[in-house]
Amino acid sequence: MESYKRILLQFSAFLPFLLLFRVISTCLLSDKPTILITNFCISKSVCMWMGLAQGLQIVCLLAAGLVLSNPVNRESADQLLVSAECIECRYSVQLLESQWGEDTKEKCLADLVAFVCETFNIERPFICQMIGTNYEAEAVYVLSQILLDPKDICALLLSDCGTFFDPLVATWNQTIPPNKPPLNPKKPVQAGKPTLRVLHISDPHIDMDYQIGSEAQCDEHFTLCCRPLNDTNEAIRDQPIKEPAGKWGTTGICDAPYWMVDNLLQQIAQRHKDIDYVIVTGDFESHAIWDYARDTHQRMIRNVSQLIKSHFPDKQIYFALGNHEGVPLDSFAPSFTPEEFHMDWLYGTVADEWKPYIPADQDKTIRFNGCYMVKPWPGFRIISLNNGLGDSLNLFLFINQTDPDGTMSWLSDQLLDAEKAGDKVHIVAHIPPGTAEALEGWSLNYYKLAIRFENTIAAHIMAHVHSEEFYVIYEDPEDFNSRPVDVVFSAPCMTPYSRYNPTYRIYTIDGKYDGSTYQVIDFEEWIMNLTVANQPPYDPTVEQLYPSILKEYGFTANLPSEWSNMINQMKTDDTLFNQYMRNFYRRNVYPVCDAKCKASWLCQARQAHHSKKLCSDIPGHL
Repeated sequence: MESYKRILLQFSAFLPFLLLFRVISTCLLSDKPTILITNFCISKSVCMWMGLAQGLQIVCLLAAGLVLSNPVNRESADQLLVSAECIECRYSVQLLESQWGEDTKEKCLADLVAFVCETFNIERPFICQMIGTNYEAEAVYVLSQILLDPKDICALLLSDCGTFFDPLVATWNQTIPPNKPPLNPKKPVQAGKPTLRVLHISDPHIDMDYQIGSEAQCDEHFTLCCRPLNDTNEAIRDQPIKEPAGKWGTTGICDAPYWMVDNLLQQIAQRHKDIDYVIVTGDFESHAIWDYARDTHQRMIRNVSQLIKSHFPDKQIYFALGNHEGVPLDSFAPSFTPEEFHMDWLYGTVADEWKPYIPADQDKTIRFNGCYMVKPWPGFRIISLNNGLGDSLNLFLFINQTDPDGTMSWLSDQLLDAEKAGDKVHIVAHIPPGTAEALEGWSLNYYKLAIRFENTIAAHIMAHVHSEEFYVIYEDPEDFNSRPVDVVFSAPCMTPYSRYNPTYRIYTIDGKYDGSTYQVIDFEEWIMNLTVANQPPYDPTVEQLYPSILKEYGFTANLPSEWSNMINQMKTDDTLFNQYMRNFYRRNVYPVCDAKCKASWLCQARQAHHSKKLCSDIPGHL
């Protein structure tokens, strides 16, 4: 797990215990909180002087601010609260909030993050310091803009202090166009019709610092291995190598060496000359998130884009942005933010680099919100959707997550225009809706558009999770017994991070002819087996994981109902579930998945948005 996610999770873990320290917490009860907070900002070491509990309380209150936003569809009346703890807590939060932005310095937040990160050994000190510094400007701005409502904060900290507003599960209402045409559900494609072969590659996560022979088992102390361990602790840095990084990459907490991605692309181009076009769904950068910078990201985007182009010079290539394209990670600032946070540097870079494949009339759109639409030929459209604007770890959305930069409205308009023209649409994006990193507001509105435009949308093609996954969309967003409408396909990654063999997918799609559905008929997957590739004679030749998803799971056709039935079958069929797990990890040896683990995966396949009702029949689901 990336360092910053572990830090946020560490914050959350301590929230229930804060009230134990309330009485001795001089920060919150002091008549002069300004002095105390300002002193803290001078040096993070004052946290130790205040005492661990003291430091945790300040950190967690600031962290709580990172998960609270302006009200969206908030209930107008709160539960009556009269306890002394509630009154004291709310007063304390008001004191802290009143000082924010007056005497608090930006460095304070970076020190807070670094202190918690180091104290609880979440990461090595130099990484903790860099993460805190990278996020400080963004976090300080967000904290200065969001509504730190004492009722929300204290409801989060106290079990009997009301219900707190949680933006991660809050939603907002996207206007759904009325007058849905008569239903034309997906059905098996007629045999013998022309087909298309579409290559899907994603998440290369290239590490330019990958070093053959370096430590591959460093995850006890580091987020990313197989590179020089630039640690100030010599005892850690100079430890004997337990597992040397392989020539072609390593299935561990290691990203992809550049030459491996280059070789894999070369093999694809030579082996699959029948590819009609290419889809690339983002995440070019490594997981060294503490070292992210705009200029290095721009160079990486240009480098990887040119690399892919060089291997497929005569093919159309359609790119989508990944969450790792943001600097800091997951940061996609809407246009309401100050100019220093604007995304011109990123959107302008991809607009220029991907220009050969994007129509001139889409240039303004991609430079504004990172999205675009293309018409490869009459009757067919591809929409590249930047769903970093629905990312639950995009801090800017905690200020206002409602239709950021009109992106969901833009998608709705594009689908309505395609419907009127009788065109079919493929949506390509990075983060699947319903995952932990997709806000519920974004996921549910996307879900509703998928239902409304089921006659028009022929495929949802995404990635991000690094594993082979799928998400069923149901006609009733709260009822898994309702008709399965569609499936979101999430393809595996090219990086070995974490513990996967590099993979690519090829879709077979209903082809170019009058009346084509452009549905995904089937798909196959190929892997680079790193266990074999890293042994003499070090041959990285790819091998097929499976030739047909239809044959792999015994489907009669690639239909939403088949995927929904597969979930039901896996509840009791362990053989089928283990087959799915093998493909999930792309290797024969994989971690054991117990009953709780199994329930989690089955539930996830049902949740193209975050509704527990969709998993009510799965034993052990959370």
